[in-house]
Amino acid sequence: RDLEDMVGNLMDNAAKWTKSDIRLRVTTEEDRPDMMRITIEDNGPGLDPKEYEEALKRGARLDEATPGSGLGLAIVDDLARAYKGLFQLSRSELGGLQAELILPKVWMS
Repeated sequence: RDLEDMVGNLMDNAAKWTKSDIRLRVTTEEDRPDMMRITIEDNGPGLDPKEYEEALKRGARLDEATPGSGLGLAIVDDLARAYKGLFQLSRSELGGLQAELILPKVWMS
């Protein structure tokens, strides 16, 4: 259920901000075969790198003009940490935001 919540929050966020394209990839980490990487990218406006940390704070709303509670990315970050994983934001090759989850493969069983 937690994995569904994390991916669902990230897909909702991408759908809210994209201009037209969202890309979802799930790969295995070559150097850590016990881990998987889930990457969700969009071609929306993205964030300034200075905003990545702020976006992960509970209740943070970087754009008050759009609907949302400001909890989604914080929940993803909290859950990733609870499962000894990592959640990070960066610039997408598509031009918008890239959200990456690195989690133990135990999720796949």
